[in-house]
Amino acid sequence: MQEILKDEKLLRRVEQWNLAILAAMTLCAVAFVSLKGAAGVLLGGAVAILSFQGLKWQLRRAFTGAGRVPGKGALFLRVYTRFLATAFVVFTVIYYGWVSPVALLAGLSVVMWSIVGVAIQQAFWIFRKGER
Repeated sequence: MQEILKDEKLLRRVEQWNLAILAAMTLCAVAFVSLKGAAGVLLGGAVAILSFQGLKWQLRRAFTGAGRVPGKGALFLRVYTRFLATAFVVFTVIYYGWVSPVALLAGLSVVMWSIVGVAIQQAFWIFRKGER
């Protein structure tokens, strides 16, 4: 049970970093690029965060059933349907030119930067405590 609590805390920390990094990147885009660039960062970050939340929900639903093993095919289909929906949104936004593609790509990287940031923070804490 202790491992689950640690995992939940890490997941919550990643989610908090998601919002903080998205806000910082959007403000930087407003200040240094343009409103269209800021919209691209904001939209890309929102798409990435929503996709991350969808994946979290899907995996939690699939693996928390007592004694229930998820079917590989059904899980595969749900995950790739979510991926294709995300790809469709990104393609549509780029195709119609609603936002800057570079800014959208920067926004889509929010979750990746959050995971890297939390991993570096966690490694720092582990080495600082002397746990190895």
